[in-house]
Amino acid sequence: MSKLIKWAVLAVLAVAVLIKLSLWLSVRSIMEDAARQLSPIMEIRYGGITSSFDGRVGLSQIEVRVPAMGDSLRISHAALKFEGLGELLRFKERLAEGRFPEQMAVSLEGLSLDVHGPFMRQLYAVPAERSVLTAMSEVACGKIRTIGTDELLDMGYRTFETDGEFSYRIQPGARRLHLNLTSDTRDIGELRVALSLINMADNPADVRVSPPRVERLSVELNDNQYQRRVQAYCAAKLDLAPEAYRKLAVEQLDKVLRSQRVALDQPLLDAYALYLEDPRALHVEFQPSEGMVWDGLQFFDAKDVLAMLRPAVLVNHQAVQPLGFAWVDPTVRLASATSAPAAVERVGSVAAGARTGFVTVSSLADHVGKRLRFVTYDGMYYQGILTRVANDKAYLRLQAGNGTAQMSLRLEKIDKVRVQF
Repeated sequence: MSKLIKWAVLAVLAVAVLIKLSLWLSVRSIMEDAARQLSPIMEIRYGGITSSFDGRVGLSQIEVRVPAMGDSLRISHAALKFEGLGELLRFKERLAEGRFPEQMAVSLEGLSLDVHGPFMRQLYAVPAERSVLTAMSEVACGKIRTIGTDELLDMGYRTFETDGEFSYRIQPGARRLHLNLTSDTRDIGELRVALSLINMADNPADVRVSPPRVERLSVELNDNQYQRRVQAYCAAKLDLAPEAYRKLAVEQLDKVLRSQRVALDQPLLDAYALYLEDPRALHVEFQPSEGMVWDGLQFFDAKDVLAMLRPAVLVNHQAVQPLGFAWVDPTVRLASATSAPAAVERVGSVAAGARTGFVTVSSLADHVGKRLRFVTYDGMYYQGILTRVANDKAYLRLQAGNGTAQMSLRLEKIDKVRVQF
């Protein structure tokens, strides 16, 4: 019996060694192929290969150098994580078949990049195009509109060191895809992004024909030390007290957003001021309604946009209520409190102009054959050609991939209708 146990143990150890050797050889083969293919533009070096029986395999002491730029990035450890050893062993096989595992994570530890290096200078050389999404990146800092590498060096940054992880999970039966990104950069802060998509096509090639729908999107910033440094740097540059600079920073955000036709309601601006005072945590989340199209939001009234996006904002773990904004004319400037009534009147005229093209539900029969945009009372959004109105329903022809589809809407459920000119 003892001999049997001994041989069983030896067999298990032999299998473990073979698995380790197989993983080592597979990773080495993949890295050699990658290094060979990328050799014209970059050099890849690594110190060793790591693996474990819980479904992890990785590389240590990685250096990626781009001779043309004269710069490099360094990674202490990079790893692929799978649900188990079986998924890990089948990974290369799945790649050859053009398929991905249902779950995988890519982890990076100690990713290091020099602030003064060519990579960072190229990244910051051309500021991002001004938009609602980049509004918080613009600063009130004298002649500086956005922070660049010179300003980063003045604020004491020399090297960016980041730990990060990107993961995804596919639910084939539910046709859902969950994406998560976590990044923790020393002396900067932590970023968390989560995205859930539904109606995912089984074949990646079909995504363009039948795009998935965003079910949930959340962005979270924690322990924003970068914001603290920016405030201290710009306040000193402008010779302002911290309270005075925070007020100026809120005005800057409002100004940038108004240039994009968006004016936040006062509760949101007040919440942003509180965040600047103590930038511990900022959480923004959207749960878009079914049928919403992102590139068509500008055609709707502000309250309808909020109904479709269903946003939530938390500052330092406290919910901000109420949430609201207005569409405004970018040429209007609120120079002083005395000019505010005139600005409000102008905003009202813009909102009225935005309603041009809306028709009543009772007159739908007069618009058969036209392309219409519908918003229902529960926030659903539809766009298509009206084919007929009968039996208290509006019948539409919708574009669906390379073909068309027919659907109907009960008239009592329709809130707004707009003719697409």
